[in-house]
Amino acid sequence: MRKLLLFITLLLSISFIGCAPKQMYSWGNYSDTLYAYKKDSNDETLMRHLQELNKIIEESKKHDQRVPPGVYGELGYLSLKGNKPEKAIEYFNAEKQLYPESTVLMDRLIKKSEPSIEIADDESQSNSKTNQL
Repeated sequence: MRKLLLFITLLLSISFIGCAPKQMYSWGNYSDTLYAYKKDSNDETLMRHLQELNKIIEESKKHDQRVPPGVYGELGYLSLKGNKPEKAIEYFNAEKQLYPESTVLMDRLIKKSEPSIEIADDESQSNSKTNQL
């Protein structure tokens, strides 16, 4: 009787393994690269973290999953810190489109990014005028 009960329990356990829900997001090594970057902020750890964020996006698309929340926003923020406001705005808009609940925050970040673009445009125009003189 005990063996039969053990066998039935084992059989039910094995049958329920296949019922596990599909993962909603693929985070890759996000936690590890973020921790390394926060612990030792340098160009190497930043590049590894940026590569991981891009890998998460690629893997999500490859497996037909949604990109995890905040990934595009973080890429945008890091692009803005890296003085690439145009790229930052692209990422902020992607985050906003994928997760509409982030609209308020993404719009604020986009507004903060726009003066950077205007300053960069003004500098390039003044440099071209200086070169013409």
